[in-house]
Amino acid sequence: MQCPYCAALLPEDDLFCEECGQRLQTTDPPESGFTLCLCGASDDQLDADGYCLSCGRRCRPAPSDHLEIEISSELAAVSDRGLRHSRNEDRFAVRAKGDQSILVVCDGVSNSGNAEEAAALACECISTALVEGTSLPDALAQAGRQVAALAQPNALGSCPSTTVVAAVATVDQVKMAWLGDSRAYWISQEGARQLTADHSWMNVVVSSGELTASEAAKAPQAHGITRWLGADSNEDMRPDFIDFAVPGPGWLLLCTDGLWNHAPQPEDMAALVHECSPEGATALGIARRLIEFANRNGGQDNITAALLRWGAPH
Repeated sequence: MQCPYCAALLPEDDLFCEECGQRLQTTDPPESGFTLCLCGASDDQLDADGYCLSCGRRCRPAPSDHLEIEISSELAAVSDRGLRHSRNEDRFAVRAKGDQSILVVCDGVSNSGNAEEAAALACECISTALVEGTSLPDALAQAGRQVAALAQPNALGSCPSTTVVAAVATVDQVKMAWLGDSRAYWISQEGARQLTADHSWMNVVVSSGELTASEAAKAPQAHGITRWLGADSNEDMRPDFIDFAVPGPGWLLLCTDGLWNHAPQPEDMAALVHECSPEGATALGIARRLIEFANRNGGQDNITAALLRWGAPH
C-alpha cells in the first residue's frame, strides 16, 4: 500500500503511515467536523487541495491526484500524481461526438506558476472547441490565447504553461497536433509507431547535426522542451500537425513523459501495452495498468494515459 500523503510504501494492514503519521483512510470520508490533522484541526479546516489551514500539513489527497474518465470500453483516460510529486499537474480530456473521438493530454510545465491550471484550461478549451466543430489549428490557437491570459502582469516567476497533444479520430483517420514532449503512439499487433516528435533541446541539436543522439542524451538539458502553450511562448512556437491513416485494428495512445520515460522507444511502449492488455481488457483497464507500471518503476513524475481502440480487442 502507498501512503497518499507522502508516497511511502507501507504494509496493507497499516492504519497510520509510519513515515508521516497520517491516518490511512480505508472507508468513506468522515462526516464534517472529524479531527483529521495531527494538529487537531478537523476536516472542514482543510483547503481544496487537502492542506490544513492551521498548520499547513497535507491531510487529504487532492481530487486531482488521481483522475479517470471512461467514455466507452474503447475510449478512456487515467491520470495520477505519481509517487514523488506533491501535486498532479497533468490533465486530460476524452470526448465523443458522432463518429469522432477527441483526446487531449496536457502536462503542466512544473517550473512555471500554476502549471496545473494551465493544463486544465488547455484541455477544456481544446476539447470543447473540437466538439463544437472548430478545426484543430484554431482550437489550439484559442487555447494558446486563454493560457497566455493566465499570466499576471508584473508577477514574479514564469508564466503558467503546458505541453499539449491532441487528436481528432474518425473511423479511418486521426488528425493530430502537439507542442512539447507529450506523445502519441499507434500500437497494433504488427508493431508500433511514435506519431509525434518531441519538441525538445535534444531533438533540435540532433536534427541540426550539432550533436549525435548519444552525445545530446548526456546533456542535463536533453529533455528540456522547446515549445509549449503559455504567455512566454515565442510566436514561432507553433504546433506541429499530422494526419494518420488508421491501417486496421489497434490502439491510439496519448501520454505524458511520466509514462513514456519508462518505455521510451515505440517497441518498448508496444510491449508494455500488449502486456497490459489481457483478453477482454477495456481502455480504462489498460490505462490503469499503465499508470500502475509507471508507479512500480518509481513514479518520478505525474502520469497520464489516454487510449482509443479500433477493431476487436487484441
